[in-house]
Amino acid sequence: MLHQYRNSAVLQREEEAHYELNGAISVNDLLSTLSHTPLPTILVVAGIAFWILAIAGSVAGKITVEPGKQKTAGLVGTAFIVLGLILFFAPGPINQGETETTTKTTETKRSDSPPTNSDQNSRPSPGVNCTGTGTPDEVAICSNATLIDLDWRLYGIYQALLRRLDQNQQTKLVREEASWVKQRGECQRDVSCLTAAYKSRIAQLQSVQ
Repeated sequence: MLHQYRNSAVLQREEEAHYELNGAISVNDLLSTLSHTPLPTILVVAGIAFWILAIAGSVAGKITVEPGKQKTAGLVGTAFIVLGLILFFAPGPINQGETETTTKTTETKRSDSPPTNSDQNSRPSPGVNCTGTGTPDEVAICSNATLIDLDWRLYGIYQALLRRLDQNQQTKLVREEASWVKQRGECQRDVSCLTAAYKSRIAQLQSVQ
């Protein structure tokens, strides 16, 4: 009789340990699942659970709410669902970051892309100030279609050559270009002088290529 009692006690302990282990595994699984579940989804599911409590008074027969508190459970459930939907549809920091990255990428592509015909016909390359506050030679270039065309031709040749050179050669070319711009400025508003300066510089860079 004593032996049977001991066996029964051992079995009971083993069953309790088994239930505790299963409970721990279930809790760990639940926590793992929740950690990978978006917060809006958790809030909506919690809100639905509170609605069930408000309507039925219990969930799975384990969680119960007193009749006087069912209305409160319904209000809490509604708040959770509304908050979850707001978080779901509101743009998050990740989306904003993606949008900013996309915008910057688009702007970079635009700056690297070759000028269109409308750009060439309306204004010179980015190195010429056409805001009305530029130097006399820049004012003359901005108002003359022939000079605008020559400026774009020089710009294209210069950029192509710059990409082919190593760092030291690029530094030298940039300095030479800055020196030429100063020489161009000596033409002031003289269109003939500016035209000759552009043609000379274009021929010079083409000879390097």
